Amino acid sequence: MRISHNLPALNTLHRLNQNHRSTSNSLAKLSSGRRINKAADDAAGLAISEKMRSQIRGLNQAERNIQDGISLIQTAEGGLQEITDIIKRQRELIVRGLNDTLTDNDRQKIDQELRQLTEEINSISEKTQFNTIGLLSVDHVIFADRSSSNIDVSVSNPSPATSVQTIVEYKPKGTLPEERHLVRSTDTTDTNHSYSNTNSTASIVLPDGREGYNERNVDILTTTKTDTNVSVYETLTPTDDPEFEKNQIIYSVGRNDTIFGPKGFGNAYGSLLEYIEVNGNSRELIYTSRSNPGTVPAWDFMRFPNTDISITRYRTVTADNSMEITYVITNGDSSDANIKLQNMVNPPSNSTITDGGGNPIASGTQITTPPSTFHMTGTDANADIIFNDALGLPPTEISVDNPTSGQPRINFDWDLSVPQGGSITLGFHYGPFSLNVDVFERTRETVVTQQIETTVLTDITDIDYTTKTLDIQAGANEGEVISIPLFNVSSQKLGIADLGVSPPAIPEKALAQADGAIERILNYRGLYGAMQNRLEHTMNNVGNVALNMTAAESRIRDADMAKEMTSLTKTNLLTQSAQAMLAQANQHPQAVLQLLKS
Repeated sequence: MRISHNLPALNTLHRLNQNHRSTSNSLAKLSSGRRINKAADDAAGLAISEKMRSQIRGLNQAERNIQDGISLIQTAEGGLQEITDIIKRQRELIVRGLNDTLTDNDRQKIDQELRQLTEEINSISEKTQFNTIGLLSVDHVIFADRSSSNIDVSVSNPSPATSVQTIVEYKPKGTLPEERHLVRSTDTTDTNHSYSNTNSTASIVLPDGREGYNERNVDILTTTKTDTNVSVYETLTPTDDPEFEKNQIIYSVGRNDTIFGPKGFGNAYGSLLEYIEVNGNSRELIYTSRSNPGTVPAWDFMRFPNTDISITRYRTVTADNSMEITYVITNGDSSDANIKLQNMVNPPSNSTITDGGGNPIASGTQITTPPSTFHMTGTDANADIIFNDALGLPPTEISVDNPTSGQPRINFDWDLSVPQGGSITLGFHYGPFSLNVDVFERTRETVVTQQIETTVLTDITDIDYTTKTLDIQAGANEGEVISIPLFNVSSQKLGIADLGVSPPAIPEKALAQADGAIERILNYRGLYGAMQNRLEHTMNNVGNVALNMTAAESRIRDADMAKEMTSLTKTNLLTQSAQAMLAQANQHPQAVLQLLKS
C-alpha cells in the first residue's frame, strides 16, 4: 500500500474533470443552440459555415438591390407611360390639323397646345428621377472597343500627282468619352503611284436601337504626289450632347503637308476649315505645311460669344433669277430641316465680277439671264476658281498666281456659264487655298492647293459602343450584375421638338414624327417591362438560393438539442458517480492507519 500517490483518487479526479468539461460543452451548446461555438468545436465546419454566412448576407442584400432596381424601372416606365399619352394626344391634334375644314387660326391654336405638350415631355424627361438619378434624360455613348485592321494597297502608275485631297463622310449620334484618332498614312517614292486602300473593321453594336453610329461610314478619298509623305488623322472629339448630321469634308494638301485634328502634332498655322454639329459645338481641322508655313485666311463663319450657338452664312446664286442669303443656326430646333442647297461667291477684294454684258455685279448677286455668264477681272491677285462636281458639273480649276516681285503684274479674266435652271458652287483662292461650300443635307468644304491627279480611297466602318447603364448587383459575388439602360426621351431626341400643323410646318411630316416617337417609346417600355420580369425572376431565385444556403449552414452550425440533452444527462450522471468514487478513493489511504494501530 502506498500513501505518497493515491492513484485511484487521481484517476477518479481526472475522470471527474473530463465530465465537467463535457458538461460545460453541452451546457454551452444547449444555451446557444449552436453546435459550433468556437473554432475548437469544429474547425473545418466553422470555416464552411462562416463562408456560407457571408454568402447568405450578400444574397439577402442582393435581393434588396433587385427590389430597388424594379422600383427604378417602374419609375422610368411610369414617366414613359405619361409621355406616351402626351404623344398620342399630339398625334390626335395633328390628325385634326390635317383636316382642311380648319382655318389658319384654328391650326395656330392647335400649334399652341402642341408646343405646351412638347414642353411637358421635356419636363418629364428632366424631372423623372430615382434617388436623384435622372432616368429619362441620359444620352451617353461609351466606346467598348476600337478594332484595328490592315489596309490593302494596290499600286499603279497614273499621271503625275501634285496634291492630296481627302473626303470624310459620317453620320454619328452620341457622345464620345475621349478623343480618338484614325490614322491612315501613305508614303510615295520618286515614282508616281496611286494607292487604293480599303479598311473594314468590326461591326457596330447599338444596344438601345437608336440611329447613329450603326450608320456611320467614313470614306476617305486621297490624292498624293511624288515624294510626298502624308498622314491623315480623323479626330472624333467628345461633346456634351452631340447630334451629328451627314457631313462631307474635302480637304487637300501639297508636298510634305499634314492634316490633323485638334490634338494632332505640330504647330497650327491657322484654321483650315470647320464643320458644324447640330448642337452648336464646332470642330476644326488645322492645316500645317512644313514646306510653306503661313496663316490660312478665315472663311465666312460666325460664333456668338458665351453661347453654344453657331451661325454659318451662305449666299445662293442660281440661274433662275433668284438669290438668297441663308443663316443656318446650328443650335436651333429646325436647323436640320432648313438646310438647303447653298452656293458661295466670294471674290478677292482687288477683283471685280461682271455679267455677260460687262455690268459689275456684287458678291452673291443673282444671275439674271440664262444661260448666265460671270466675267471676273483682277489685278495683282492670287486666285484659284474651283468648280466642284457636286451638282453634276465637271470639276474645273483656273489658277492665277501673284507675280514675283519686280516682274510685270498680271491681269486676268475668266468666264463661267451657268445653264438654264442650274446652279454652281464656286470659291476664290486667296494664296494658299480656295473654299467651296455646297450644303444639301451635308456640308462640303473644299481646300485646294495644287492640281489633283491621283486618288487613294479608304473605306472605314467601325466604332463599337454601348449606352449608359445602371448596374444592379443581383448576386453575392463579383460580376453578378444586371445592367439597366437609360435613355433620353426629350422632344429633341424623339424627333418631335418642332411638331406643328401651321406653315411652315408640314402636318404630314409631323404625323410621321409622332408615329416614330411612339414607336421608340414603346420599344423602351417593352425593354423595361421585359427587364422588370427578369428582375422579378432573379429576385425569386436569389431568395431560394439564400433559403437553401441558410438550411445548409444550419445543419453545419446548429446543435441537435435532443442529442445534446442526452449527452448532458450522461455527463451529469458520470459527474455524480465520479464525485462519489473520488470520496471513496480518498478514504483508501486510511487503511494504513489500521495497520499502524496494530
